[in-house]
Amino acid sequence: MPKYDVCLSFAGEDRDYVEEVARHLTELGISRFYDTDEQSALWGEELTEYLDKIYREDSRFCVMFVSADYVRKHWTIHERRSALARGLTDPHQPYVLPARFDDTPVPGVRPSLGFIDLRNRTPRELAVLIAEKAGTPVEANPAGWELQLFSDTASMHLRKLKDKRLSHEMAFAPDVRTLTTDTEAHDYYLMRTGVFDKIVNGVADLLSPGKQQWAFGPAGRAGDRDRIKHLATQFAKSYENLLDWAADLRGTTTPERYAPLYAATAQLADQPLGQIEEFLAQLAAATEHNAGTLELALSYDVRPVEAELEKVQTT
Repeated sequence: MPKYDVCLSFAGEDRDYVEEVARHLTELGISRFYDTDEQSALWGEELTEYLDKIYREDSRFCVMFVSADYVRKHWTIHERRSALARGLTDPHQPYVLPARFDDTPVPGVRPSLGFIDLRNRTPRELAVLIAEKAGTPVEANPAGWELQLFSDTASMHLRKLKDKRLSHEMAFAPDVRTLTTDTEAHDYYLMRTGVFDKIVNGVADLLSPGKQQWAFGPAGRAGDRDRIKHLATQFAKSYENLLDWAADLRGTTTPERYAPLYAATAQLADQPLGQIEEFLAQLAAATEHNAGTLELALSYDVRPVEAELEKVQTT
């Protein structure tokens, strides 16, 4: 009898997603091989032999998390070859379960092999599919599933923005334009502050009672999965819009006296970004106890911007 229900084969670049899948599999009672949980077992082993046994013999299924990084990495090539070799000894039973982050072709995996697209599928949703494949019944709509789905979907999209978030923290942005006159700099500044107001107000609109009822349904009725995921995706898009808005200001070269104003204005995004992150973290924790509400009021301190604007207007 196999030691594991499933082994997880993935590139390190995709670990954030896969780690959540592994956690949810444990919650569902599915035994899985996930490398960081096996550090003591792996310590001192001849890994080529040990991992070959895991990926070729010791699991009922192998979930292959396909991406460009997965195809090119040394250790994932080794894992993939072991998993595919299993098919030669047991050709009539499905073993390799491809789950795709992108459309990268995988050597040895036929294009006709059925796969799961992960680009808009949360780790929890994939874990449920794996559990069903393993023959473990899963409750279809547990209490609080609507908020859980919103939280999972929005958080999944935010994780994809990690590099943009780090660039924002560094106050780094590539050059995007050069404004040579004070008039150009002032007009563009006014236009971009209007865009900021639109983004912030858009977040409030997304979480308005009307939008929530559209997605989650009226009291006493189940929500609509597609609408909830769309609402969460747009919520995460607002977060990305804030990052892009700040990067646009930082990437704009202006006359010297306008530079401090542009830098201070770009920092207006700091508080809303942090508030969105904290909101999702609290929502994720609350949904584990079938609780939580979609209430978020974004705020920001305009005083540093007003001080820099006054300097520009008086010089």
